[in-house]
Amino acid sequence: MVSMVHLSLMRFFPCSATSTPPLIDAWVAENLSPWLNSELIGMEYWRWAGIILILVIGFTVDVIVRFLLRSVIRSITDTDKHDAELLEIIKRVPRPAGGAAAGGVWLVLLPLVNLPSGLLGFIEPALHIYITLACIWFGFRGTDLIAWVARQKAAKSKNKLDDLLVPLLRKTLKAVVVVYGIVYLAESMKIQLAPIIAGLGIGGLGFAFAAKDTIENFFGSITVILDKPFEIGDWVIIDGVEGTVESVGMRSTRIRTFYDTVVTIPNSILVTTKCNNYSKRRYRRWKQMISLGYSTPPEKIAAFCEGIRELLRVHPYTRKDYYQVWLNEFAGSSLDVLVYVFWTAPDWQTELRERHRFMLDIIRLAGDLGVEFAFPTRTLYLRKEDSWEKGPEKVSAMRPEGWMKSAESEGRDLVEEFTAEDDWRQHLPPPYAFTGARDGGSGGGEGGEG
Repeated sequence: MVSMVHLSLMRFFPCSATSTPPLIDAWVAENLSPWLNSELIGMEYWRWAGIILILVIGFTVDVIVRFLLRSVIRSITDTDKHDAELLEIIKRVPRPAGGAAAGGVWLVLLPLVNLPSGLLGFIEPALHIYITLACIWFGFRGTDLIAWVARQKAAKSKNKLDDLLVPLLRKTLKAVVVVYGIVYLAESMKIQLAPIIAGLGIGGLGFAFAAKDTIENFFGSITVILDKPFEIGDWVIIDGVEGTVESVGMRSTRIRTFYDTVVTIPNSILVTTKCNNYSKRRYRRWKQMISLGYSTPPEKIAAFCEGIRELLRVHPYTRKDYYQVWLNEFAGSSLDVLVYVFWTAPDWQTELRERHRFMLDIIRLAGDLGVEFAFPTRTLYLRKEDSWEKGPEKVSAMRPEGWMKSAESEGRDLVEEFTAEDDWRQHLPPPYAFTGARDGGSGGGEGGEG
């Protein structure tokens, strides 16, 4: 951008002391009033008037260029009057463009006044530097407009990679503008860059060693773009830092933690460390033990478990192809039912809402079935001391002969009685295969037999 403007000015408006019309003084002396040749601070009045007129023309061109450029930007961006960022960009971008145009006008017209060679030799390089700086400034501000347009396009796209690339695009363009601007600024100031570059070659080893971290960070940002371990807005854990990705730059990645602080992580870490991306989860697991009282009949426990399964089948955000609800543990003061479920909720807030609704339905189900939830209890048994005065030996002597064998036989008979009708006494149950079907279906009911 800098080079195009600068070369265009040099090509179409050659400006040097040699291009000044040589007969300007004679023409003024013949056609204008003699008092205009009177001097003020070493220059004639007509020269001062010409300088003022050229300055006015330059400022007029500045205003016109700003107005036209603002109109073009408004037509391209379809300006939203409520977008404060865009309004600020429209205000700032045309300003350096108008300044560069004014500098070009002054650079072309001032030699026509036939200024003294010493003064003109000072003004021309100063104007070259001013135009170059204005073009750099314009390019630097123009990247904000390009980034804004790119961000609007990315917002309409479903691909979140665009949101990651836009900040990198903006910073890269600014770096390119600055580098090219320094080159042309050095040219305007007649600074030879070849000896400086040669000096950098001599100290290249030390420079490379000093820039090692910068290079690693750069390749880390390339890794993020190509490998896409996360996107803007993802919930991640990187190197022990947990939060949402806010921005990715050429050197570092910013993560907004859940304490609302911002942690800056060098991109070089992304090459070697692991990234745990919670936003890429397909499901959100929930594992819960529901404690029932020991007085709950087995039939009600079975009905309660199947009722929870039915809730999982009908709830909108539960995973229907896999869940587990079983009586799982004899706890110290309760019978514990395992509820193992996965939510398909898109975010944490939705998961909390659906879990809340599901738990309320479990409470309603327990109330309708007459199932009581357990709470930590401790039973205290009291005994009378006089019943133990005889001593353990005398109590054992009072038991009938063979009482142990009789008790064991009673236990076996009871188990034989209440399991006689169970299918597993005749056939080995197959391995459990989840189908989610109700009892009486093709399989996967309460017992899971196919």
